[in-house]
Amino acid sequence: MTESSVTGTSHAPRCVDVPLTATAALANAIVDLYEQRTDVLVVRGALPAAQLAPIGLRLDAGHELGWERPNERMPPEDIQLLGTDTPATPTYRCPQGPSLNDYLDSAAKHHADADQAIGPGFDFQQHLPQLLRRFSGGRDVRVPRAVDGREYVPYTLRRLAEHKQIGIHHDRHFRLRLYEQLAEIVDTRTLVSWVITIQAPEEGGELFVYNVTPDTPNAPKLPNGFQFDLAAIEQRYGYVKLIMQAGDLFLLASGTYLHRVGRILGPRARITVGGFLALERSGEQVLYWS
Repeated sequence: MTESSVTGTSHAPRCVDVPLTATAALANAIVDLYEQRTDVLVVRGALPAAQLAPIGLRLDAGHELGWERPNERMPPEDIQLLGTDTPATPTYRCPQGPSLNDYLDSAAKHHADADQAIGPGFDFQQHLPQLLRRFSGGRDVRVPRAVDGREYVPYTLRRLAEHKQIGIHHDRHFRLRLYEQLAEIVDTRTLVSWVITIQAPEEGGELFVYNVTPDTPNAPKLPNGFQFDLAAIEQRYGYVKLIMQAGDLFLLASGTYLHRVGRILGPRARITVGGFLALERSGEQVLYWS
């Protein structure tokens, strides 16, 4: 199900919403996101929901799995992670993002956590590059390595429980110290988020994408001058609201457009697998990580 709403004088971001069976014409979708021919791509049934259902139940009930909580100090945004304790994003634990060394140390320490939590019935390490390759224009898809040979985190599992949300933000991460090496080899015009829903919540958890970019003049902010004013953004700018079901994938130019995830309502958590991707400067590969 897709809902879109346009307000003010600004059009909504350009969204393509199709089933997996209709993606043949989207073989170069990652480049389309870079070239701003598309802003959001939603692929329904990208992975089989029936195979993901038991994984979602196991992850939702698995309090003993050792979920990391980098935003614990900000209860409304207390997202839980498996696959790293040092995510490649700003968090309330580390507002400026981690150093590359700390991130890679965590990647090595926790490299098996997500796979073990999922169990032997489904291999994301195999499925993810195959799926992303469908939209890479024939380019190879791989996880990047640092100059010392250490590998980035390929993906993280994310659990957003009842009453939790992800606030409105841009993913302008290439400015973080973590990305100094990676920014030398990838196209930094934008950053693309990829997220697959493993388990949808009973209500809430929608993806909202707003037609507000880092170049939008005078985008409204709260009096602290740091956080965006959500009410004013929604009144003034066009946006698309997307309801994701188990197995659905979205690719979003998250380094360009403001976006958020709505508050979870009901006891069933929103559980996803996701990360980021970028085109290599040479144009020969797509790199993905989390």
